[in-house]
Amino acid sequence: MGKKSLAVIGAGMAGIGAARVLADAGFRVVVFDKSRGLGGRCATKRWEGHSVDHGAQYFTMRDAEFAHTVRSACGGDLLEIQAPIVDEVGRELPSAGRFFHAKGNNRLARALAEGLDVRTGVAIEAVENRRVGEEEFDFILSTAPWPQTAKLAGISSVQNPYAPCLAGLFLYEGGRLGLSATRYAVSDRSGQALAWSACENHKPGRVGEGFTVMIAHASEPFSRARLEDDPACWVEDLRVLVEERWEIPSSAFRAMHPHRWRYARISQKMEIPSLPDGWHFAGDLLGESRVESAWLAGLEAARRILAGA
Repeated sequence: MGKKSLAVIGAGMAGIGAARVLADAGFRVVVFDKSRGLGGRCATKRWEGHSVDHGAQYFTMRDAEFAHTVRSACGGDLLEIQAPIVDEVGRELPSAGRFFHAKGNNRLARALAEGLDVRTGVAIEAVENRRVGEEEFDFILSTAPWPQTAKLAGISSVQNPYAPCLAGLFLYEGGRLGLSATRYAVSDRSGQALAWSACENHKPGRVGEGFTVMIAHASEPFSRARLEDDPACWVEDLRVLVEERWEIPSSAFRAMHPHRWRYARISQKMEIPSLPDGWHFAGDLLGESRVESAWLAGLEAARRILAGA
């Protein structure tokens, strides 16, 4: 009898985590992703000569197995943010460790995927009889957001449990301007438009000398209300808010870039309905909207597949 085979749809943390477990268990595993790179929302953009994490800003390592795996895969490229995160009134928030990959957080997925068969730039439009393209598989594991997974699996009347997030990247001339000299980020849970803002300069090697790069994530209400608006309008609004919060002079502004995350994080829990025979689903919908949780969800899915193989 030949090897059992698995197609993983999505090369984010859940997909890579599951693929690694099953490949190590002897499965033939192929990971497909429509993007050019790996990592999903663990995303990094090379922009204006700087490397900016515009998705997941950092990751935790609370789980011992995840911590061991990441340390082994990343080696000396695993670094920890030293500057504090404060809330909207300036109170420092507690930390159990905020980690990042020196070359960009998307490199975390790349390091964990070493040796796997990962095919990027492949958009899966349909899956029939567990056939992806010209290949047929024993199992399908989708880690795409649930609305996309449901469409591929032929499930109708799907709710969307995700909240969107509008993000902006902002470049200023001058190193660590304003309040960025003393803090890494501000997390605002008050419901204001600017929910998160951070200075990428606190990740060594990411920002060129003589510049400050800021990243902003809008709140859920702002993001929902402006999701389909012209990005040039809402990113300008975010820029004004960043400069006010961080006391950065507008005269230092040099460039900005908007990014729209339609499935940024989980806003409500839901029960996953029955999937077609041989299908499985994994992702942060089954846990928390954290890098670590997505990877652990992938491991749990892999173990379910192994138990039924």
